[in-house]
Amino acid sequence: MMDIVISMGLTGAMLAMLGMGLLISYYGSSKTRNVGLLFLVVGIGLAYYITSIDDSLIHFGNAFIAFIGGMLGGIIGIIIFLVAIIKS
Repeated sequence: MMDIVISMGLTGAMLAMLGMGLLISYYGSSKTRNVGLLFLVVGIGLAYYITSIDDSLIHFGNAFIAFIGGMLGGIIGIIIFLVAIIKS
């Protein structure tokens, strides 16, 4: 059970670093683009680490699906909340 929890945490951190790195390196100013590139390197490093540990593909797949499911659930909840507020 603890392997899945650690894998989910690392997968979430990896996806966040990759997403932030892409956004910051593309939209950031000249100073912050270096930070975006650093985030990308850290995200790629985490991806390599997650896929290189034993039995990681199973845990990585489960963690990735759980992370994406949680994000989609949160987005759907926010949309429903906003529609309810706008309608009232």
